[in-house]
Amino acid sequence: MAKDKQPQKKQRWYTLIAQAYKVTAPHDKWLLPGILAIVIGGIAAFVIAGLLIGGVFAIVYMSIFGVLTAILGALFFLTRRFESNAYARMEGQTGASLAVAQAIRNGWEFSEDPVSMDPRAGTVIFQGVGKGGIVLLVEGGPAARKQVTATQRRIEKLVPGIPVHPIYVGTREGEVRLNKLQKAIRRHKKALNKNDRATVAARLKAIGGTKPPMPKGIDPLRARPDRKGMRGR
Repeated sequence: MAKDKQPQKKQRWYTLIAQAYKVTAPHDKWLLPGILAIVIGGIAAFVIAGLLIGGVFAIVYMSIFGVLTAILGALFFLTRRFESNAYARMEGQTGASLAVAQAIRNGWEFSEDPVSMDPRAGTVIFQGVGKGGIVLLVEGGPAARKQVTATQRRIEKLVPGIPVHPIYVGTREGEVRLNKLQKAIRRHKKALNKNDRATVAARLKAIGGTKPPMPKGIDPLRARPDRKGMRGR
C-alpha cells in the first residue's frame, strides 16, 4: 500500500526573505550597503526627531516607530532589487516571457507549448487567453513578424472577432522588457468574461496541430527560469 504523500509545509516569511537575499546578494554589490543605509539612516532620523520633540515618551515612541519603518523600507528595497536582478538574469532566455506571464495570478492563462517557433531564426511565440482577448508573446524580434502574421490569421479563423495582441518581448527599441511585461498584458481593455475565456481557450486547445515539431535534441523550454521562484514559492 502506497504511503500518502505529506503536504508540503508552507515556508515562513523570514525564510523567503533569507532566500531572496542569498539569491540576489552575489549579483548585486549595492544590496547590503543599501539595506544598512536604510536601516541605520531610518532609525537615526526618528531617534533625532524624538530628541528634538523632547520627553522620554517621545524618544521611546519615535525610536520604536523608526525601527519598524526602517525594517519595512529595507524589505521593500530588497524586494525591488530581487525582482530587478531576477528579470535581468532572465533577459534573453527562451521562454522567459512565458515564465513572467504565467506569474499573473488572475484573469490570464498561458499555454506551456509555443504556438509557433523557428529554431534557425531563434524565434518563439507563446499564446495566452485572458480578459483582454488573446496575447501572443513574441521572442526573437523582427525575424518573427511573418510567424506573427500567420499565427494571427489562423487564430482569427478559429475564433473570429476575438482581439489578438502581439507583444514583442526583448530589449530592442519597440519591444517590451520582462519587468514591464505583466503591465503590458494587463493594460488591454476587457474583451472577454470568464465564460468566454474558457470557451476560447478550449477552442484553441481542441483544434490541435498548433504545436510545432521539435528538432532532435532541442528543447527551447528547457532553459526556462523557475517560475515558482518568481512567485515566491
